[in-house]
Amino acid sequence: MSLPLFLTPKNKYPMGIAVGILITASYLSSNHVHFLEPKLLPLSTVDQSIPFIPETVWIYISDYLFCFIVYVLCKNLINLNKYLYAFLALQAGSILIFLLWPTTYPRELFPLPPSLDGLTYQTFQMLRKADTPMNCCPSLHVSSVYLCSFNFLKEQREKFRWFLGWATAVAISTLTTKQHYLIDVVTGLAIALASYWIFFKKVTYRSI
Repeated sequence: MSLPLFLTPKNKYPMGIAVGILITASYLSSNHVHFLEPKLLPLSTVDQSIPFIPETVWIYISDYLFCFIVYVLCKNLINLNKYLYAFLALQAGSILIFLLWPTTYPRELFPLPPSLDGLTYQTFQMLRKADTPMNCCPSLHVSSVYLCSFNFLKEQREKFRWFLGWATAVAISTLTTKQHYLIDVVTGLAIALASYWIFFKKVTYRSI
């Protein structure tokens, strides 16, 4: 397989905006429209032992900033082309799973405490309204941030270590905010590794 290197310095940001709009629209569509009944998964011992820490919602929602910063900092356009292909494949594969095997999380077991500060409470409420408890497995939150960090694996190793730590914090926050099961985190990491291996290691590219 040979894919075209379509990103240039001129279209880097317009293309990034277009891809961002595309994946947001596709995710929200699959998140709110279901053709099959979403299924609850059993809460593992680890899921039950991890406390609900609503304040970690700020780490959870930092993934949007995470992806943006990685895109801006990546100067190697060949790597950025590979990353976009991997990211699109990761999103498409995950959404296909959501459509064929939708899962949901019992958020009603974890109401927001009234003592929570106002800004955090409102932010968490808005998140839960915009992002339904469906589309759990695999976690796109986890797969997206790990794939982003892998972008620096072969170059800018200092950045890789920093972003890997941030990605891990986001992954943990999916559990402490009770947005995801542990299996969602594991499968999210697995699909990120698979996407990286395919598009950074196996696929060849050509200039256009």
